[in-house]
Amino acid sequence: YVSLPSRDMKQLLGPTLERYKLSATHLNAFLDIPRGGPQSFLLQNLLRFPQAMSPNAAYGSSIHRTLQNAHTHLQATGAQKPLEDVLGDFETNLKNAHLNEGDYSKYLQRGLDALSAFLGQHYSDFTQNDVAELSFAGQQSRVGEAYLTGALDVVRPDPEHKTITVTDYKTGAPSSSWTGKTDYEKQKLHKYRQQLMFYKLLVEHSRDFAGYTVEQGVLQFVEPTRSGQIHQLSLTFSPDEMTVFTRLVLAVWQRIQALDLPDISEYSADYKGMQAFEAWLLDEYK
Repeated sequence: YVSLPSRDMKQLLGPTLERYKLSATHLNAFLDIPRGGPQSFLLQNLLRFPQAMSPNAAYGSSIHRTLQNAHTHLQATGAQKPLEDVLGDFETNLKNAHLNEGDYSKYLQRGLDALSAFLGQHYSDFTQNDVAELSFAGQQSRVGEAYLTGALDVVRPDPEHKTITVTDYKTGAPSSSWTGKTDYEKQKLHKYRQQLMFYKLLVEHSRDFAGYTVEQGVLQFVEPTRSGQIHQLSLTFSPDEMTVFTRLVLAVWQRIQALDLPDISEYSADYKGMQAFEAWLLDEYK
């Protein structure tokens, strides 16, 4: 635990908090009771204690970069990048992650298999209008007092209807519905759902897309199931859910700005604990 007196901590983090913008990753970290919640958020996201990237995270990052390149190539040239070139990109990206030999071999095979299966079924869904890895860092996106930021995997604008679909790529075990089977899967899907809702707020309150409505969020799993299926989950946003979620974002923002990081020792480190903590934050938010 970091035990600087709160006055000193506020002085130390003052400049950071003045420039601070909340991202979906930071929101998830703050609310993630099983992984330490606000205390972990403080260490990793505000104080930025160095952390080595895990092989699994390096793999996910390599997949994302590879798909981004495929989208960008189509957008620039109007033609799909050949599959063997996409797989070559993945190999290069993974090499650049400097994994040990065992991890490299394992994740290389896994990624080549996943990308071949995914693009085999979904490459034809890519369009020239898709914008990949769109950063909102300079977009002055603001909800109430909270400044938001983030980069979206794929944004598909429809200028005629002023609507947008946001797609988020996920590596790891695919889910076939929003109701998880295990407690871990419930936690994961809960965070994914919040991520898509966050992106709706981020886009609709940004400078360039202020007149647009994010009608749908898509969670696109890249890795196939054992039977070779590729799953995606779509989320159509309910106004009531968005109202509650917006209040949660503002409640977390207020806590971060005040460096008021609640003690979470009374909450269980599971899905139920996460829900109870969120309910408490909403209850306490004025």
